[in-house]
Amino acid sequence: MANSKFQLGSFENPVKFKDQDYSSLKDASMKSGCLFCDPTFPAEQKSIGMPEDPKPENAVAWLRPKEICNNAVFVEDTIGTTDICQGQLGNCWLLAALSCLTMHPQLFVKVVPSEQSLTEAYAGIFHFRFWQYGEWVEVVVDDRLPVRSGRLLFSYSRSKNEFWSALVEKAYAKLMGFYSSLKGGNISEGMEDFTGGIASSKPVSAFKPPVLWRQLTAALSRGTLLSCFIQAKTWRDIGMVTPEGLVKGHAYAITDTDQVQKDSVEVLLVKLRNPWGFVEYKGPWSDKSEDWDKVDKAEIKRLELKKQEDGEFWIAVEAFSSLFNVVELCSVNPDSLDDNSSDNSSSWSLSTYAGSWVPGCSAGGSRKHRRSFWTNPQYQLSLTAADVEGDAAAANDADDAAAGASDDNDDNDEEEENADGAPLSPAAEKQKEKSQKCTVLIELLQKDRRRKGTVTFICIAYHIYKFQNRVGCLNETFFTSRKPVSRSGKYEAVRGVYKRLNLEPGNYVLVPSTYKPNVPGDFFLRIYAKTGNTLEHEEFTCSTDFLRVVMSNPPLPEDQMRVNNWFDKEDVSDDRLDAAAFMGLVNSVLEKDYHLPLETCRQLVLGEETGGRARLDRTQALKLVTSLRNLQSTFFHHDEDSSGTMSPFELTAALKESGLKCESEVVKVLWERFGSGKLHLPFHGFVSCVTRLRGLSELFESATPELKQHGINTWLLRLLAL
Repeated sequence: MANSKFQLGSFENPVKFKDQDYSSLKDASMKSGCLFCDPTFPAEQKSIGMPEDPKPENAVAWLRPKEICNNAVFVEDTIGTTDICQGQLGNCWLLAALSCLTMHPQLFVKVVPSEQSLTEAYAGIFHFRFWQYGEWVEVVVDDRLPVRSGRLLFSYSRSKNEFWSALVEKAYAKLMGFYSSLKGGNISEGMEDFTGGIASSKPVSAFKPPVLWRQLTAALSRGTLLSCFIQAKTWRDIGMVTPEGLVKGHAYAITDTDQVQKDSVEVLLVKLRNPWGFVEYKGPWSDKSEDWDKVDKAEIKRLELKKQEDGEFWIAVEAFSSLFNVVELCSVNPDSLDDNSSDNSSSWSLSTYAGSWVPGCSAGGSRKHRRSFWTNPQYQLSLTAADVEGDAAAANDADDAAAGASDDNDDNDEEEENADGAPLSPAAEKQKEKSQKCTVLIELLQKDRRRKGTVTFICIAYHIYKFQNRVGCLNETFFTSRKPVSRSGKYEAVRGVYKRLNLEPGNYVLVPSTYKPNVPGDFFLRIYAKTGNTLEHEEFTCSTDFLRVVMSNPPLPEDQMRVNNWFDKEDVSDDRLDAAAFMGLVNSVLEKDYHLPLETCRQLVLGEETGGRARLDRTQALKLVTSLRNLQSTFFHHDEDSSGTMSPFELTAALKESGLKCESEVVKVLWERFGSGKLHLPFHGFVSCVTRLRGLSELFESATPELKQHGINTWLLRLLAL
C-alpha cells in the first residue's frame, strides 16, 4: 500500500514480472517452512533454452548455493568488479555492464536490493530490478542454479562462495525468456537496463590519446558507466585472442583512469576488466610488466596493483587508442553525455512513446520505399526555446553531416534543407550558423527481440523533417519532395539508435522506421529536450475516410468483339454465361500470368444483379471484362518489382487508384481475409478485395440511418470479419 502514491513502473513501484510479488511469496515460504520454487522459470533444461547434452558426464543439475558451497553467502565482504566471471555463455556484454555497475553503489542497489541474504530470513527467494523501456520491472527468482560437475554453468564469482552475480544473471535470463537469450549483444543494452540511462558510443580513433583519457576521466567522475571493445571484422574473429592478450569482439569494462610518473615522464593509464576473470593484456603496463619497476612503491600501492590473473589490468592510453575501436558510455543524466558541458545543473523534459510497426499498416520501411515510407508512425516536436548558440552547435552539425553523408543504406544525398525542401544557399547557411538552436536527445529502442530464445534485431533508424504548417498526418507528397534535416544514422540491426541533435526552433516530425517494409516490431521512443522548450509529442494516425469513386472507363472495341464472339461460340440458349464459362472468357482477355480461378469468377458473377440465376448477360459480362482490364493495368502499375504479386502498401495505393480509398485498419483486415496472412497478394486476391469493397460500400449506401451512424469504416471492419 505504501507504493500507491508512486506511478506503476517507477523505481519505487516497479511492475511485477509474471505478477509475482516478492514480499508475499517470501512470507508464504517462511510460514510454510519450504524453500521457494519458481514455477514460472523452472529448474529445467527448457529454462536454459539449449538442447540437453546427451553425455551423462555433462548432465546439468540445479542446486541451491548452500548445496554447492557450505559457507555460501550472497555477498562476500564488499561488491567489486572481480565478483563477476563469465561462464559457458556468450554474455560478456551483460557481465561487462554489471562490472561497471559495481563501481556505483547508488545505482547498484537499484538493481540488487541490499536486504537479501543466504542466511538471515532465508527462504530460497530473491528479487532484482531492471529498467525495461521506460519502466522498472521487479523479477523474482528462486536460487536453484544450473551446475555441471560441481561448478556453476554460467556466471560465477572469483570468491567461490559468493552468489549474487549468478542470481542477477538468472533473473535477467528469466526476464528475457531463457539463458540462451543472453548470447551476444552490445554493452549498451546491459548498461541501460541496469540504470535506465541513455547509452551512446564513440569511435576511439576520433580522439587523440590525451584527449580521450581526459574524456574517460571526466565521464567516470560524472558517474558514467564505461566499456569498450575491439571490433571483429568477421564472425571467425570473434573470441580470437590477439598477441597482446586482448579478445576481439569481446566487451571490457572501463573501471578507472589514473596517471603515474616513470623517469620523470607522466604516463596516462586506463584500467580495464575482462568479464572472463582471466586472459589479460600482456603489453606495457600490464600486471607483470617491467614498467612498474620504475614507479614509486607508494604509487603502486595507491593504484592497488594486483599481479594476478583476475581479468583486471592497466593499459597506457596510447596503447588503448591503438588497440581498441569503440568506447560505450551510459549515464542517467543527459548532461553527463555532453563532453563539452561544464554546467550539469540544467534540467530536461522527457517525452516517451511506445509504438509498433504493423505490416500493411505502419511498417513502411526506409525512404527507399517512397510510396510507403509516409505510413510509418509520425511524431511532432515543437521546439521553442533555444539553449545553445549556432556556433557552439556547429561541431555537432558537422559530425551529423559527416556521419550521415555516406553511411545511410537507403540514400546518399541527404543534405540539410529548409522547410520547403530547397537546399540552403551559402548565405542562408552562414546565417544559420549564427542562429540559436535547441538541444534534443532522441533514442529509438526496438522491444522484446530477445524473449524467444534467439536475438532477432531488425535494422532501424529515425529521420527528422521540418515543416511549417501541419494538419494531421503528413502524406507521401511531403516526404518525397523533401529531405530530412537530420537522422539517427544508417540503419543498424541493434537494439537502440541514439543521437544528440542541435535543431533550430520550429516544428518537426520524427519518423521511426525499419529498413525493409512490412517487418513487424514494437519500439520505444524517448526524447529529451532542455526544460523551457514546449516539447509536443503526439502520434498522428495516418488514415483517411473511405471514398468510393465510380470508374467510368468505356469498353474497348476489341473487348466488345471478344465478348460477342465468346457468347456466340458458347451457344447458350438463354444468352447468359455461368461462372465457368465467364472464367474462360476472362482468361482469354487477361494476360496468362493474371488468369482468375473459378472461385474469384463466382464472386464476380454473384456480385451482379442476375435475378437469382447467377449467370451474366452480354452487358454485364462486358462491364466486368472492362473493369478487370482496368484492374490489371492498375496492378501492373503498382507491382513495382514486377513480381506478379502485391505488398500491403502496393495494395493500398492500387485500391486508391481503383476508386477505393480506406483506412489502414480496413486494408489490414482485407489483407488477412484475402492474402491469408502472407506478404504477397496475387492478382486474383486483388480482384477479390476490390469486388468485396465495392459490394459492401453499395450495401452501406442502402442501409438504414441507424446502421450507418458509426460510419462506413466501422461497417466495413464488421462485415469483412464475417
